[in-house]
Amino acid sequence: MFKWNPRVHFYLRLATLILLSLFLLLDLIMAIYYPQPKFAHLGYGERVSNYYSFFTTQTNYIVALYFFLYLFESKFKNTKPHYIIQLAVTTYITITMLVFWIGIVGQKDQAHQYRPYHWVATIILHLIMPVTMITSYVLTSGDHYYYYEDHHKKYLWLIMLYMVLYLTIILLRGTYRHLDGKDPSTLFPYFFLNCFQPGGDIMVATALVVICVVALSLQYFYIFINNLLYFRYYRNKNVKIVPIQYVMYTNKVTITGFIIVIIVLTFNIGINIFYVISASLHEIVDDRRSIQIIKQYQIDDHVLIAFIFISFLALIGFITCFVFALRGKIGARIAGALLMIALMFFTWIWVVEPIFCLITALIIFNGHEKVTDITLVEAHNLRQLKKTRKAQKKLAK
Repeated sequence: MFKWNPRVHFYLRLATLILLSLFLLLDLIMAIYYPQPKFAHLGYGERVSNYYSFFTTQTNYIVALYFFLYLFESKFKNTKPHYIIQLAVTTYITITMLVFWIGIVGQKDQAHQYRPYHWVATIILHLIMPVTMITSYVLTSGDHYYYYEDHHKKYLWLIMLYMVLYLTIILLRGTYRHLDGKDPSTLFPYFFLNCFQPGGDIMVATALVVICVVALSLQYFYIFINNLLYFRYYRNKNVKIVPIQYVMYTNKVTITGFIIVIIVLTFNIGINIFYVISASLHEIVDDRRSIQIIKQYQIDDHVLIAFIFISFLALIGFITCFVFALRGKIGARIAGALLMIALMFFTWIWVVEPIFCLITALIIFNGHEKVTDITLVEAHNLRQLKKTRKAQKKLAK
């Protein structure tokens, strides 16, 4: 079997990364001197600012830096970057790929902005680089078991911090450009962040919800992949048995949080339905117009009906999460908390509810499951373990 010479392998990887760096430099030069038609009227300084405002640009630079870090740490320290760095970079570049191919590439007139070079650059930045990073993650993760229940305590928010800062800065940048009277098509790097277009508030809120949920979900998905690979690599091998935690029961804090949310969601749906019915019967038309928040945001009955529908779906999803959480499923508790975070953006009409959603999400996040330690070998046969415990309970009775 052919084996790479370590030195040759190192220099081949280094040469590839140098070529990638040269491509990123070329992409910057092209953005300055040969921009897309809609950016052609911008000054050179604005073109640079516009180029680096794209999430695509930033995440591809992050991937390149990660690969350089991985190369030199593996060469000179015989190690690799911390797993959280790997998880964060993979999450960011996956979002870049998903948002572009699902939400951007099919937009009207998008193809007219692309010259042959732009198509080549797009394939590299939005497909080849993400797939390369995801492949690297799959091939190099799985060294350690990562506990789901510990992730939200620190690293989940740390990974989200970059995205929150990015969105905040981009929204502020676009607002200042709008106040300066800049071209509306160049205010924001992405159309779904333009809050100044008709219906922009709802679109931005929806986009933020989707991006937030996708970013959080991807983290747990990749953690699942890591743990799956861990079990695959170390199954039936003569290695030191590592204790893992197997969830048995859900604590009272989590159960209380779920019950409160279900009650309040039901109450919220009832209030919204009563409001819409009363307004349609012209019984409280004057009162409705006097509500300052409704008047400020110009919310009509159709929007409220949409929010009722969303709340109803959320209630069904939340009850489902509650049922599985009662069985000690960590993923169900986390999914319920993420659902409450998503609902923050669809309950802002009543002012207090977004705050309530955030508080209850934190309560559920900080809940925990009563666990029992079992060995890795036992973990491969959890079904048999459950049957044994059920039989022991019957004998005890």
